Amino acid sequence: MRAFVFLCSCLPLFCGAQVSVDVADQTFKMEGDHVFSYAFAQGDQVGLHMELLIGRQVKSVEFAQHKGPVLFSTYALDSALDKTILIPQTGIYTLYIRESGMGKKVCRFTLRRTPSGPLPERMDTRVSWDLEKYPLFQERRRLMPVGKKTAIHSTGGQINVSASKMGLKSPVSAYYFELPPHTVCWAYRISVGQSLADARRKDADQLTSALHSGAGKLLPVAPPTALAAFALGMAIDLTVPKAGEDVEYALLTAENLPKFNKNEPYQAFIWQGDVSTDVQRRFNPLEGGYYFAFRSDNWMDDINVTVDVEAVTETPVFAEEIYLEPVRP
Repeated sequence: MRAFVFLCSCLPLFCGAQVSVDVADQTFKMEGDHVFSYAFAQGDQVGLHMELLIGRQVKSVEFAQHKGPVLFSTYALDSALDKTILIPQTGIYTLYIRESGMGKKVCRFTLRRTPSGPLPERMDTRVSWDLEKYPLFQERRRLMPVGKKTAIHSTGGQINVSASKMGLKSPVSAYYFELPPHTVCWAYRISVGQSLADARRKDADQLTSALHSGAGKLLPVAPPTALAAFALGMAIDLTVPKAGEDVEYALLTAENLPKFNKNEPYQAFIWQGDVSTDVQRRFNPLEGGYYFAFRSDNWMDDINVTVDVEAVTETPVFAEEIYLEPVRP
């Protein structure tokens, strides 16, 4: 099941200063009447700016509620105007610009709205249908994506890979892990034996130094480990010692694991041989369950393999949006 974060529209506070939202910016040649319709929410403050770029006078400018009262009007506009209009109720409002005089005229107007809260801010102001044909409308609400929440999910463990014991035992083992929903990339470290402790210590020092230098400010979330920082895309040189025991490994689906164990042909996302420590950043596979399968070439001694995985998820954030739609017979 895909999860998402829902941003509640009924927030107790409209955080920060009120935000002005651009609605329209139109420049056009004046020839007769011009009609522009937009949807606004109750409590909106609409800033109307209009100016004549070419010519001397416009006959009239009117801002009215659809099938309702006129909220603002002026006549014989000869230069420019700035007007703030309070919207009494959610609905459709129309700007009428009328001109019947002679001579070339070019006009420009802008509309900016200052909503009264977070839900009205997410008002779809478009009116895309013919108001003459469908004069009635209704208010609706829908969920819309407004961002994403980045998170780090850590997992890992240790497994034992048996030696072949002169052919008496199977020298294979597997580690199962799951990448959570909405995984966009991930990083892992494969470490054999005692090589891990020293690598982790050096990487922790590198991460501390990088964060102190300010590099972490570019990341969407604070990384808990150097491997997590690497998964997030930080340019950090993770320690990869080459000494010590080694192992062959492959990244597999469940269907290919039995083939790996039987040394039959199989399909893998990645295969590496003779590895003491290996670090990779991956963009596939993504969410789901997978196996790191291991095979040892040691005849006598078992080996311990440690797997660390840091997955980066980007969960979509949704919020309610108000919109208007026509009532069709």
